[in-house]
Amino acid sequence: MSRNRFKNIVLYATAGIGLLLVLVGLLFVIEQRRTQAETGAVLSALFSQEVLHDMDKWGAGRTVEIVIQRNPDCRVCPGGADRQSWFAPSLRSRGNSLSDAWFAQSSRITRASFFLNSVFSTDLNTDLRLPSGARAVFINPSDLGAKTGDFEARFPNNLGYFVVSHVGLNLNKTEALLYVDHFCGGLCGGGNYVLMRKVSGAWHVVDRRGTWVS
Repeated sequence: MSRNRFKNIVLYATAGIGLLLVLVGLLFVIEQRRTQAETGAVLSALFSQEVLHDMDKWGAGRTVEIVIQRNPDCRVCPGGADRQSWFAPSLRSRGNSLSDAWFAQSSRITRASFFLNSVFSTDLNTDLRLPSGARAVFINPSDLGAKTGDFEARFPNNLGYFVVSHVGLNLNKTEALLYVDHFCGGLCGGGNYVLMRKVSGAWHVVDRRGTWVS
């Protein structure tokens, strides 16, 4: 094989690999945007159905704040929650937990997406559509403040704060799996895996599995 021919083969191979990487990167960006938009819809439905479902009974005059930690982490988990939360154990333990019988309700693709997104994604930030009189606030762990009073002063109409995992989705974006820790002051709190499905274009909670409660 002549040297020129070898150079041409290398050149074409390099160009082909480069083009393939560009296409993969483009598809990844598009998929991330689709996932982010769907994540917003999933979280909006979750908080609307599970947390704000009886807002009409609370009375008017204040805007309820759903405070969500932007970087999913549980280093701030108090007491025994750090041993039961999804965020605390090692990656191996997290992966092993997905073999539990409860998770068989979801597809393998959904579970794999849930695990991978939780491992490789760090920032959780999306648009939420909540009922009138409620708004979502995304914060960093440092925004919680060293004292309870600091948090209350900054978010006077809070319902505690939520630490939410990244959402795992199936290929058709019709099934979602996520984990939520809720801390509502003192010994008040709990953690749950949540399974959701999209029916007629709307997300609904199908089932949940509690991991800890205080």
